[in-house]
Amino acid sequence: MKKFDKICEAINNVASAITVALMVFLILLITWSVFSRFILNKPVAWQYEATLICLSWVVFIGMSMTFHNDEHMRLTFVSNAMKPKMRAIWLTIMDMFCFAFLVWAGYRSISVVQNAMKTMYQTIPVARGLFYLPFPIGAVMSLFQIINVSYKRIKAAEEEEAKGAQPEEAKPEEAKG
Repeated sequence: MKKFDKICEAINNVASAITVALMVFLILLITWSVFSRFILNKPVAWQYEATLICLSWVVFIGMSMTFHNDEHMRLTFVSNAMKPKMRAIWLTIMDMFCFAFLVWAGYRSISVVQNAMKTMYQTIPVARGLFYLPFPIGAVMSLFQIINVSYKRIKAAEEEEAKGAQPEEAKPEEAKG
């Protein structure tokens, strides 16, 4: 799994680079757009469509970063009340629901991308499919991260349980205070 962990780390680095570059571009684009609209009275016609495409990439590529950091949305008050082994199983079950959804939706989104590639935006010369393309890409990236995080979580819970299951004489003595 160490090779798989390195692959997931590389995927996370690529996702981070893409999202940072696009966020910097978005900040510059929107700042320029506001300046040109309100100061120069010459709005940037293509800014809205370019912003939509960039935000789509940031959200769906960034999705894999949340899975990598194990920070996707969930009801933590339920899982935090559980013992470590049960929490690991519960979170893995929740991740498997996410996994199943991403497989299904990622597969279904491919036809959406293919159909949208046939039409162009009005103000920028790019296919509308670029707006939808990051979802299947982000889904695949997220699937790798879910597998990796779930494996690490279960392994850590098993190790913690093994430490707790040691016989009394094998446990290290507590420091006297």
